[in-house]
Amino acid sequence: MGIFLSLTTFAAKIEADINGMTCGMCVEAITKELKATEKTENILVNLDQKKARFEESKDKKITDAEIKTAIKKAGYEAVKIRRH
Repeated sequence: MGIFLSLTTFAAKIEADINGMTCGMCVEAITKELKATEKTENILVNLDQKKARFEESKDKKITDAEIKTAIKKAGYEAVKIRRH
């Protein structure tokens, strides 16, 4: 009998706290920039909670620096990033 190993990778669930959001246009801008990285999926930006939640693409990893850069490009600041 042989031993089989699975190399299945799971996409990280990511949550970022964001400073500066005040309206629906903020949500749209952040969503657009996170999507433009082509390294994120299932993006949900919540204005009331001032958070972005999304998944890392299964085949493309995104760094915290890339997340901060995308959010900054939208005009906001990612103050805390958590991976689950």
